[in-house]
Amino acid sequence: MSPKEESRIETKQQGSPCPQNATAKVIFTYAIEHLSKTDKVRFYYALKGRDGKTGIVKQWSIEQLGRAVLLVPESHENDVRDFLAFWKCAFNSRRVWLV
Repeated sequence: MSPKEESRIETKQQGSPCPQNATAKVIFTYAIEHLSKTDKVRFYYALKGRDGKTGIVKQWSIEQLGRAVLLVPESHENDVRDFLAFWKCAFNSRRVWLV
C-alpha cells in the first residue's frame, strides 16, 4: 500500500467529514451465547417479530447483514443499544457511511 493510500485510510478512520450523498449508519455485532435456548427464541421474536407483531428490524428499518450483525440507521443507534443492553448482550458498534 502506498503512503498516499495509508494516509487516506488513516484520515477516514479518524473521522473525516461525511461524503456527499452518503447515509450515516451504525453496524452492530452482538453475542447471545449467554442466553438460554428459551431466551434466544424470545430475543429473536423481539428482533424479527412474531404472530403479526413487528420486531425491531422492521419497525426501525434495520438490515440484518448476518446472524449477529445489524446495519442500523443512525437515528435508531441508541434504541438498539438499549435493546441489546436489556438482553444483556455484549456488542460492538461502528459508525459507517453508505454511498
